[in-house]
Amino acid sequence: MEVSVMGTLSPDETVVLVAIVIAVAVGAVIAIRDWLANPFKYPYMVIEVDVSGRRTPDSKDVIDRVISKPRMWERIVEHERKVSAWKTRCAETIEASGRITERRKRQYAEVLDDEKGYRFVCRRTQTRYKQVNYKRSSYQVRVKEKELAADYEWLVRRHARLSEIGFEATLREYTMKDQRRLMTPALRRQIMERDNYTCQICGKRMRDGVGLQIDHIIPVAKGGRTVPSNLQVLCSKCNGSKGDSM
Repeated sequence: MEVSVMGTLSPDETVVLVAIVIAVAVGAVIAIRDWLANPFKYPYMVIEVDVSGRRTPDSKDVIDRVISKPRMWERIVEHERKVSAWKTRCAETIEASGRITERRKRQYAEVLDDEKGYRFVCRRTQTRYKQVNYKRSSYQVRVKEKELAADYEWLVRRHARLSEIGFEATLREYTMKDQRRLMTPALRRQIMERDNYTCQICGKRMRDGVGLQIDHIIPVAKGGRTVPSNLQVLCSKCNGSKGDSM
Protein backbone atom coordinates (compact mmCIF):
# COMPACT_ATOMS: atom_id res chain seq x y z
CA MET A 1 0.00 0.00 0.00
CA GLU A 2 1.37 3.42 -1.05
CA VAL A 3 1.34 6.19 1.52
CA SER A 4 1.39 9.84 0.41
CA VAL A 5 4.12 11.89 2.01
CA MET A 6 1.75 14.85 2.16
CA GLY A 7 -0.65 12.72 4.10
CA THR A 8 1.94 12.11 6.80
CA LEU A 9 2.29 15.82 7.51
CA SER A 10 0.28 17.76 9.99
CA PRO A 11 -1.75 20.72 8.71
CA ASP A 12 0.86 23.16 10.06
CA GLU A 13 3.69 21.24 8.42
CA THR A 14 1.77 21.19 5.15
CA VAL A 15 1.39 24.97 5.25
CA VAL A 16 5.11 25.37 5.89
CA LEU A 17 6.02 23.01 3.04
CA VAL A 18 3.72 24.82 0.60
CA ALA A 19 5.24 28.16 1.68
CA ILE A 20 8.75 26.81 1.05
CA VAL A 21 7.79 25.53 -2.41
CA ILE A 22 6.24 28.88 -3.30
CA ALA A 23 9.28 30.76 -2.00
CA VAL A 24 11.64 28.56 -4.04
CA ALA A 25 9.50 29.05 -7.15
CA VAL A 26 9.35 32.80 -6.70
CA GLY A 27 13.09 32.92 -6.09
CA ALA A 28 13.68 30.93 -9.27
CA VAL A 29 11.47 33.29 -11.27
CA ILE A 30 13.27 36.33 -9.88
CA ALA A 31 16.66 34.77 -10.60
CA ILE A 32 15.68 34.02 -14.19
CA ARG A 33 14.25 37.51 -14.60
CA ASP A 34 17.41 39.11 -13.26
CA TRP A 35 19.53 36.85 -15.44
CA LEU A 36 17.62 37.90 -18.54
CA ALA A 37 17.25 41.59 -17.54
CA ASN A 38 19.41 44.26 -19.16
CA PRO A 39 22.55 44.63 -16.99
CA PHE A 40 23.81 47.68 -18.87
CA LYS A 41 23.20 51.31 -17.90
CA TYR A 42 24.74 54.16 -19.86
CA PRO A 43 26.96 56.43 -17.68
CA TYR A 44 25.61 59.86 -18.59
CA MET A 45 27.33 62.99 -17.31
CA VAL A 46 24.77 65.48 -16.02
CA ILE A 47 25.96 69.07 -15.63
CA GLU A 48 23.82 71.56 -13.73
CA VAL A 49 23.91 75.09 -15.18
CA ASP A 50 22.53 78.11 -13.34
CA VAL A 51 20.88 80.49 -15.83
CA SER A 52 19.32 82.77 -13.21
CA GLY A 53 19.37 86.42 -14.16
CA ARG A 54 19.53 85.74 -17.88
CA ARG A 55 16.82 85.87 -20.43
CA THR A 56 16.25 82.67 -22.38
CA PRO A 57 19.88 81.74 -23.10
CA ASP A 58 21.12 80.42 -26.42
CA SER A 59 21.69 76.68 -26.09
CA LYS A 60 25.15 76.68 -27.63
CA ASP A 61 26.16 79.71 -25.57
CA VAL A 62 25.31 77.73 -22.43
CA ILE A 63 27.51 74.82 -23.49
CA ASP A 64 30.35 77.10 -24.63
CA ARG A 65 30.48 78.85 -21.26
CA VAL A 66 30.56 75.52 -19.42
CA ILE A 67 33.31 73.89 -21.47
CA SER A 68 35.40 77.09 -21.41
CA LYS A 69 35.98 76.56 -17.68
CA PRO A 70 39.25 74.61 -17.27
CA ARG A 71 38.12 72.51 -14.31
CA MET A 72 34.84 71.60 -15.96
CA TRP A 73 36.63 70.57 -19.13
CA GLU A 74 38.97 68.38 -17.08
CA ARG A 75 35.91 66.71 -15.54
CA ILE A 76 34.45 66.07 -18.99
CA VAL A 77 37.68 64.53 -20.29
CA GLU A 78 37.97 62.37 -17.18
CA HIS A 79 34.36 61.25 -17.54
CA GLU A 80 35.00 60.18 -21.12
CA ARG A 81 37.73 57.86 -19.81
CA LYS A 82 35.13 56.34 -17.49
CA VAL A 83 32.78 55.85 -20.45
CA SER A 84 35.55 54.02 -22.32
CA ALA A 85 36.19 51.79 -19.30
CA TRP A 86 32.44 51.09 -19.04
CA LYS A 87 32.37 50.00 -22.69
CA THR A 88 35.29 47.64 -22.04
CA ARG A 89 33.44 46.05 -19.10
CA CYS A 90 30.31 45.69 -21.24
CA ALA A 91 32.30 43.90 -23.92
CA GLU A 92 33.67 41.51 -21.30
CA THR A 93 30.14 40.85 -19.98
CA ILE A 94 28.87 40.10 -23.47
CA GLU A 95 31.78 37.76 -24.20
CA ALA A 96 31.10 35.81 -20.99
CA SER A 97 27.32 35.58 -21.46
CA GLY A 98 27.33 32.16 -23.15
CA ARG A 99 23.98 31.13 -24.63
CA ILE A 100 22.47 34.59 -24.27
CA THR A 101 25.29 36.44 -26.05
CA GLU A 102 23.01 37.76 -28.79
CA ARG A 103 20.52 38.96 -26.19
CA ARG A 104 23.27 40.81 -24.34
CA LYS A 105 24.43 42.43 -27.59
CA ARG A 106 20.92 43.72 -28.27
CA GLN A 107 20.59 44.98 -24.69
CA TYR A 108 23.89 46.83 -24.96
CA ALA A 109 22.83 48.43 -28.25
CA GLU A 110 19.58 49.57 -26.62
CA VAL A 111 21.32 51.61 -23.93
CA LEU A 112 24.28 52.91 -25.95
CA ASP A 113 23.63 56.66 -26.26
CA ASP A 114 26.88 58.44 -27.11
CA GLU A 115 25.06 61.18 -29.03
CA LYS A 116 23.41 62.37 -25.80
CA GLY A 117 26.09 61.30 -23.36
CA TYR A 118 26.59 64.77 -21.90
CA ARG A 119 23.49 66.48 -20.55
CA PHE A 120 23.38 70.14 -19.56
CA VAL A 121 20.44 70.86 -17.27
CA CYS A 122 19.59 74.56 -17.13
CA ARG A 123 17.97 75.67 -13.89
CA ARG A 124 16.70 79.05 -12.81
CA THR A 125 16.17 80.27 -9.26
CA GLN A 126 12.70 81.71 -8.81
CA THR A 127 11.21 83.53 -5.84
CA ARG A 128 7.81 82.34 -4.70
CA TYR A 129 5.55 83.32 -1.85
CA LYS A 130 3.43 81.55 0.72
CA GLN A 131 1.05 82.81 3.35
CA VAL A 132 0.70 81.26 6.79
CA ASN A 133 -1.50 82.79 9.49
CA TYR A 134 -1.94 85.92 7.36
CA LYS A 135 1.80 86.38 7.15
CA ARG A 136 3.34 86.39 3.68
CA SER A 137 6.88 85.11 3.27
CA SER A 138 9.11 84.38 0.31
CA TYR A 139 11.13 81.31 -0.54
CA GLN A 140 13.23 80.25 -3.50
CA VAL A 141 12.95 77.23 -5.74
CA ARG A 142 15.19 75.83 -8.45
CA VAL A 143 13.20 75.34 -11.63
CA LYS A 144 14.37 73.29 -14.57
CA GLU A 145 14.17 75.43 -17.69
CA LYS A 146 15.54 73.09 -20.35
CA GLU A 147 17.94 70.26 -20.94
CA LEU A 148 20.58 70.14 -23.65
CA ALA A 149 22.50 67.11 -24.86
CA ALA A 150 25.74 66.62 -26.79
CA ASP A 151 28.24 63.93 -27.67
CA TYR A 152 31.89 64.01 -26.66
CA GLU A 153 33.36 64.42 -30.14
CA TRP A 154 31.18 67.48 -30.79
CA LEU A 155 32.32 68.97 -27.47
CA VAL A 156 35.97 68.35 -28.36
CA ARG A 157 35.61 70.16 -31.71
CA ARG A 158 33.82 73.07 -30.06
CA HIS A 159 36.40 73.27 -27.28
CA ALA A 160 39.18 73.46 -29.88
CA ARG A 161 37.47 76.38 -31.64
CA LEU A 162 36.95 78.18 -28.33
CA SER A 163 40.63 77.64 -27.54
CA GLU A 164 41.56 79.42 -30.77
CA ILE A 165 39.85 82.58 -29.52
CA GLY A 166 41.24 82.25 -26.02
CA PHE A 167 37.88 81.29 -24.48
CA GLU A 168 37.04 85.01 -24.36
CA ALA A 169 33.55 84.65 -25.77
CA THR A 170 31.12 82.06 -27.01
CA LEU A 171 31.43 81.17 -30.68
CA ARG A 172 28.11 82.88 -31.45
CA GLU A 173 29.20 86.08 -29.73
CA TYR A 174 32.59 86.03 -31.44
CA THR A 175 31.03 85.86 -34.89
CA MET A 176 28.23 88.37 -34.25
CA LYS A 177 28.14 91.21 -36.77
CA ASP A 178 27.01 93.76 -34.20
CA GLN A 179 29.87 93.49 -31.72
CA ARG A 180 28.79 96.61 -29.85
CA ARG A 181 25.71 94.81 -28.57
CA LEU A 182 28.01 92.63 -26.48
CA MET A 183 29.23 95.58 -24.40
CA THR A 184 27.20 94.77 -21.30
CA PRO A 185 27.38 96.60 -17.95
CA ALA A 186 29.01 93.51 -16.45
CA LEU A 187 31.74 93.50 -19.12
CA ARG A 188 32.33 97.26 -18.66
CA ARG A 189 32.76 96.73 -14.92
CA GLN A 190 35.11 93.81 -15.54
CA ILE A 191 37.41 95.89 -17.78
CA MET A 192 37.29 98.88 -15.42
CA GLU A 193 38.37 96.69 -12.50
CA ARG A 194 41.02 94.91 -14.55
CA ASP A 195 42.58 98.24 -15.65
CA ASN A 196 42.20 99.68 -12.14
CA TYR A 197 40.01 102.56 -13.38
CA THR A 198 43.09 104.00 -15.10
CA CYS A 199 43.43 105.40 -18.62
CA GLN A 200 45.79 103.10 -20.51
CA ILE A 201 47.29 106.00 -22.49
CA CYS A 202 47.80 108.94 -20.11
CA GLY A 203 47.68 106.99 -16.85
CA LYS A 204 44.98 109.13 -15.27
CA ARG A 205 43.07 107.22 -12.59
CA MET A 206 39.41 107.94 -11.82
CA ARG A 207 38.18 105.64 -9.08
CA ASP A 208 34.52 106.57 -9.58
CA GLY A 209 34.75 105.74 -13.28
CA VAL A 210 33.32 109.09 -14.33
CA GLY A 211 35.08 110.31 -17.45
CA LEU A 212 36.38 106.83 -18.35
CA GLN A 213 35.30 104.90 -21.41
CA ILE A 214 35.78 101.37 -22.70
CA ASP A 215 37.66 101.38 -25.99
CA HIS A 216 38.10 98.71 -28.67
CA ILE A 217 41.86 98.47 -29.31
CA ILE A 218 41.15 97.14 -32.80
CA PRO A 219 38.02 99.06 -33.86
CA VAL A 220 34.86 97.11 -34.54
CA ALA A 221 34.83 98.63 -38.04
CA LYS A 222 38.15 96.89 -38.72
CA GLY A 223 37.07 93.51 -37.36
CA GLY A 224 37.78 94.08 -33.68
CA ARG A 225 35.90 91.89 -31.22
CA THR A 226 34.18 92.75 -27.98
CA VAL A 227 36.38 90.51 -25.87
CA PRO A 228 38.56 91.45 -22.86
CA SER A 229 41.85 91.22 -24.77
CA ASN A 230 40.60 93.80 -27.28
CA LEU A 231 39.21 96.21 -24.71
CA GLN A 232 40.89 98.88 -22.62
CA VAL A 233 40.01 101.79 -20.36
CA LEU A 234 40.63 105.28 -21.78
CA CYS A 235 39.69 108.68 -20.49
CA SER A 236 37.33 110.62 -22.71
CA LYS A 237 40.13 112.94 -23.86
CA CYS A 238 42.49 110.12 -24.94
CA ASN A 239 39.63 108.20 -26.53
CA GLY A 240 38.68 111.27 -28.55
CA SER A 241 42.29 111.86 -29.59
CA LYS A 242 42.58 108.23 -30.68
CA GLY A 243 39.52 108.61 -32.85
CA ASP A 244 40.88 111.77 -34.48
CA SER A 245 44.17 110.06 -35.37
CA MET A 246 42.58 107.09 -37.09
